[in-house]
Amino acid sequence: MTRTGILDCNREKLTFYLVGFLAFILTLRLFYLQVISFSYYRQVSEENRVRLVSVPAPRGLILDRNGKRMVTNRTSYALFLIPSQVQDIKSVVKKISLILNLDEDFLEEKIRAGWVNKYTPIKLLKDLDFKTICILEEQNEELPGVSYQVEKVRSYPPLYWSGHLFGYVGEVSQKEMDDSREKGLTLGSNIGKDGLEKQYDEVLRGEDGMNYLEVSASGKILGSLKDKKSQPYTVGSDLVLTVDSDLQVEAESALSMFNAGAVVALDPQNGEVLTLVSKPGFDPNQFCSFLDEDTWEGLVNDPSHPLLNRAIQGSYPPGSTYKLLTAGAALESKIVDRNTTFSYCNGGFLFGNRIFKCWQPKGHGRLDLIQAIAQSCDVYFYQLSLRLGLDRWSDYARQCGLDKKYKVDLPDEIAGMIPSRTYYEKRFGQEGWIKNLVINLGIGQGEVLTTPLGLAVFYSALVNGGTVYQPHLLKEIRSVEGRSTPKGKTVLSHLPFSNSTLEILKEGLVETVNSPSGTGGLARISDIVVGGKTGTAQNPHGREHAWFVGFAPVDHPRIVVAVLVEQAGHGGTYAAPIARRIIERYLKGISTESSGEKESNFQTD
Repeated sequence: MTRTGILDCNREKLTFYLVGFLAFILTLRLFYLQVISFSYYRQVSEENRVRLVSVPAPRGLILDRNGKRMVTNRTSYALFLIPSQVQDIKSVVKKISLILNLDEDFLEEKIRAGWVNKYTPIKLLKDLDFKTICILEEQNEELPGVSYQVEKVRSYPPLYWSGHLFGYVGEVSQKEMDDSREKGLTLGSNIGKDGLEKQYDEVLRGEDGMNYLEVSASGKILGSLKDKKSQPYTVGSDLVLTVDSDLQVEAESALSMFNAGAVVALDPQNGEVLTLVSKPGFDPNQFCSFLDEDTWEGLVNDPSHPLLNRAIQGSYPPGSTYKLLTAGAALESKIVDRNTTFSYCNGGFLFGNRIFKCWQPKGHGRLDLIQAIAQSCDVYFYQLSLRLGLDRWSDYARQCGLDKKYKVDLPDEIAGMIPSRTYYEKRFGQEGWIKNLVINLGIGQGEVLTTPLGLAVFYSALVNGGTVYQPHLLKEIRSVEGRSTPKGKTVLSHLPFSNSTLEILKEGLVETVNSPSGTGGLARISDIVVGGKTGTAQNPHGREHAWFVGFAPVDHPRIVVAVLVEQAGHGGTYAAPIARRIIERYLKGISTESSGEKESNFQTD
């Protein structure tokens, strides 16, 4: 073979091996794509071909104890943007902002926060009205990728301060999604943010449905996916509350003439909350639609603190309403009986080099325990507190549960404050405090604090025989299938008071309202015997806080009402008439308003 022939032969072999090698590489690549990476590329293909559209489930209804609807759902429209269908998102955002008079930064932030991938719709706005949707539809050719969806939003009653009770719902944040172990939450889902909506969110929320749509490579919807059946939503369960909606309206109306306060009414026989109002409040309906930053900042920075639920989060000195605690502890300690008297009250009590004044400047004279409660004599309770001592006072207060939360089914309840020897030594040092501080504690002043709910629970136990029931707003859960799950009463503890002690205390409460010299006369109701206790708590920031806790009927109490009015003055003047209105509304079904002429005929504290 010539040299030329040998070279040709080598070229043919080299070409053969090179082609063979390339074919081998290609085969390996195809094997990798078709076999090893099959699942991945199938998923990518499906994501491009299939669009998942969440269908929000309507939340369950909230009804009052008589079956009246308090919180319902209404139809609204939500606006979405599908990024894959938009070539110039900035241009579309600008057009939307001009049409809806919104800030472009706000819309761009919604897009950033809601971005999952370019095929997943992003909710831009909720609760748009039909007129706005029509305007957007007229310009749909200039708004590619913009669509709307019909959905249900909450509708709360026109009670101005009902926000503290019901709370509100809002879109779930990324942090809330990360913190929640619940399945089914996606960006754009609504969850309870406060109040009952938050407390029972899992019950009310239901389960969202899902539509599977087939789309083209350009993002155009081709129709429902044939090989994937849509999942219908499951409506949330309904809540039946212990609250009486008529009583809630009455309480709001009774508080309307004051700037700030709270009302809590309980059924003392089982702990059911009959009404719970805190003023000032907020309208939860404003959270159903677009809440601009100025409105939110206005609520947060309002000096009257409308977002604070004073009924369970407000911390106040209880004033003379805690004289029943002091009297009960003294009776159980055998320090006094119902006939015990102390030094004459002439309007003040000298202890050391200081005079502790009585609320009644002219004094009460010499009183027994029953009349000391009825007339709320501070001088009597100064002396009783000294005889009782700090350790026994704080020990009985703790046994009554006045330093604990009552586990009401609302978020963020706070506990009361009961100072003790340990507390003072820790705060001021062993020699840094005066041992006679119990003089003030015994009349509900000083470092002792309570909430309106805490006071209502304590007095419920005082008048029901000593049982401390857990206060609760839920009476029953009704599923969409019609199953009913009732909520029963729960016993938390028992007061450390005997029946004889409770009878004496109850007699003092009846005298407070019904004796001519009692301080709670403005709570009287014709043909119903009412008991109660007034309180006027000193306030370093202004006028005194007015308290009254009332109950009726005395023989078998069906309602206990705790009323607090901030910076109003005497409890017997301003809080007792509110309690009377609520008790009368509940027991007689009528509404009456206080009379200024009538008020002037009674002593008040």
